[in-house]
Amino acid sequence: MAKVRHRIFEMFEFREEAIDTLTPRSAQSVTETEAPEPWTLKHLAVSRLASVSHVEFKKGQTFEEETEKELREDLTQLAEGLIRDSKVLFDFTGVMSISSASIDAFAHFNQKLRTKGSRIALCCIAPDVRQTFFKKSNYHENRN
Repeated sequence: MAKVRHRIFEMFEFREEAIDTLTPRSAQSVTETEAPEPWTLKHLAVSRLASVSHVEFKKGQTFEEETEKELREDLTQLAEGLIRDSKVLFDFTGVMSISSASIDAFAHFNQKLRTKGSRIALCCIAPDVRQTFFKKSNYHENRN
């Protein structure tokens, strides 16, 4: 299994591995369906994959400072719409760069979901984007 160790996020190299980790064995044979939630999100598309909310970025993007506020709004709306014990998979296919502020938004989203008993995982992260996640994590560790 190609799970990447990170102190905040569960990261997987491949989508299937992340889904296997998030999905209870009894629900793994369920096929993909549209998300029942009526979300209108600017940067995110949500569908259901087994018992997992599969979140993809609408187009290959760079999430720098100027898009961070919109991404944060999408994540807030998504967090408010998810029920307790949700499983959420963020698929980073096509994301070429991400800012530290956007990573903060994901960390805040992760924290909100954990208080609901939910779990998130990240997958298909380009090497440059993954490095940014680790640099941000190291920065916070060194500040404390």
